[in-house]
Amino acid sequence: MIKKTAAVIGVDFSKSDISVGESLRELSFLANTLGISVSESFQQNRKTPDSGFFIGRGKAAEIGKECEAKNIALLIFDDELTPTQQRNIEFVTGIPVTDRTGVILQIFANRARSREAKLQIELAEKYYNLSRLKSKDASFEQQVGVAGIRSGFGEKKLEIDKRKLRDRISYLKKEIEKIKYHREVQRTKRMEVPMPVVSIVGYTNAGKSTLLNRLVKKNAVYADDKLFATLDTTTRRVPLPSGGVALFTDTVGFIRKLPHKLVAAFKSTLEEIKYSDLILHLIDVSDANWKISEATVLEVLKDIGVSGIPVISVYNKCDLVRCADMFPSDRMSISAYTGQNVGNLLADIDHLLWPDLERRTLMVPFPKSYVLNKIKKIGRILRTDIGNNGLNLEILIDRKNWLQIIKIISL
Repeated sequence: MIKKTAAVIGVDFSKSDISVGESLRELSFLANTLGISVSESFQQNRKTPDSGFFIGRGKAAEIGKECEAKNIALLIFDDELTPTQQRNIEFVTGIPVTDRTGVILQIFANRARSREAKLQIELAEKYYNLSRLKSKDASFEQQVGVAGIRSGFGEKKLEIDKRKLRDRISYLKKEIEKIKYHREVQRTKRMEVPMPVVSIVGYTNAGKSTLLNRLVKKNAVYADDKLFATLDTTTRRVPLPSGGVALFTDTVGFIRKLPHKLVAAFKSTLEEIKYSDLILHLIDVSDANWKISEATVLEVLKDIGVSGIPVISVYNKCDLVRCADMFPSDRMSISAYTGQNVGNLLADIDHLLWPDLERRTLMVPFPKSYVLNKIKKIGRILRTDIGNNGLNLEILIDRKNWLQIIKIISL
């Protein structure tokens, strides 16, 4: 249901690879996600933003008059405004103003499901709102000191509100740290039984959740054709062609001009990517600006300190475009929706995770069951059955270590 009509406003500083028009189109899509109808779009060319009004006082007044005549109830700027710029534009236009950061924060607040995501979103909102608190001339001229003695003015309401916000920020940080600690404990437990981790990353709406559902062969993860349809990190076990199993993690989508407050708030979640054995970078080739989106994701990965982890670039939504005409045969293209080439993708992932492992069967006598710990470190145990004299195993192991294991058992 449409709640209000808005105008989007962008400025071309000649510093971006994407046109202002394309960026405003994405901003309109973000606004639509909140039920806001965008009916007008304004663009301006500037070398630098105006310190007081971002687009200049005259331009702000001009836009205000045009929007007032068309009953536009909200102005959305494509770039983050300072609190001063936001207040000045609202004063001149008489219309409420927000920016891309405010819109994304609201979408995240609406979509968060897990306690961690809710805490992280609230933390980002509190930082965003801290500098935007406005005094409404409501102050508490509190009398301090003992009865009968007045010793000056107390806190103004604005100061009290800021103090409450800072207290809440402190609390949220502590709660997020607790969750981070529990995640580290869970990660340590996972590492006791080695299982490779594959993180699926990509621009928002690239099809990450759809791919994960395809891999687990059921609709276990919510997926929709929306920006930021899911925010919570989801991990599922996925069987591989070799018989092994890997953990696939669906991460929050990235976006151009991702607010720094959100990057900071989600850093603990995004850091999970750093513990991956492989990163699957999913790219929506049905988007005309997919190359820019691809570069955006790589830049965010760089920002969170991911290095040294193999990355597979996977070009998705080939049911909507002719990928065969776009890419040479050595570049992986799939359709997560139809399943096209997903089997080949799994085979490539399997080979990258275990390039030299071969499937073997082995009987480990009970007195030498300690050898299982060594096998877990150098290979993968696919199946374990208890026999009369020992453990019957099916394992993945390279030839050199296989000969060592046989030697230990035969001694």
